[in-house]
Amino acid sequence: MRIEEATPVIPLRRGRPRSAAAQEKILAATAELLSEGGFQAVTMEAVAARAGVAKTTLYRWWPNRAAVALDCVSARMTPITDAARAGSYRKRFQRQLKATIRLLNGRQGQSILALIGAKQTDPPLGRAYSEQIARPRRVQTRRMAHQAIEAGELAPGTDPDLFLDAIYGPLYYRKVVSGEPVTNDFIDRIVDAAFRAFAPSAAKRSGIRRSRRGLP
Repeated sequence: MRIEEATPVIPLRRGRPRSAAAQEKILAATAELLSEGGFQAVTMEAVAARAGVAKTTLYRWWPNRAAVALDCVSARMTPITDAARAGSYRKRFQRQLKATIRLLNGRQGQSILALIGAKQTDPPLGRAYSEQIARPRRVQTRRMAHQAIEAGELAPGTDPDLFLDAIYGPLYYRKVVSGEPVTNDFIDRIVDAAFRAFAPSAAKRSGIRRSRRGLP
């Protein structure tokens, strides 16, 4: 059943507080089904059976299978944070991309990739994925790009979205399309190349340094 034929993806219902243990069983079951059979394998009946809960429990907390799948993937995505906050922004982006590929290569990666694939042919699912997962993450990475510009590591006037596409695009192309390996060395080279391409000119770098010292 295509998602267009199902109940539209809507925010979670309010009601009885969730049991944390039951919720995790449901999300884990959903992740297994996504990994094994893709989005089409995720039905409310299958999730309930795999999790060992009543189907009414699922409908109490989620309106449809798409909402369960989105919650599952959102809970398993690596947070875009850099607790160390150490080193250059080039290094921070390298750490973030490496954390992303570790997740995609790990046990939970197949469920995430399955949902990314499913949204290509299910517009309502694609819109919900964008609103709940992709856009909030983009806001955070865009903020990092703006900070890199302010720090003088990227040229003034750099389009943050173009820069982000330049570093994240090759990662997802290899992982989703070509199947080529995404190694730490590959990530380092991609990020290094992007920072070189978007680097401020020598004159502008000098002006930034002088400005920070309070010099005219």
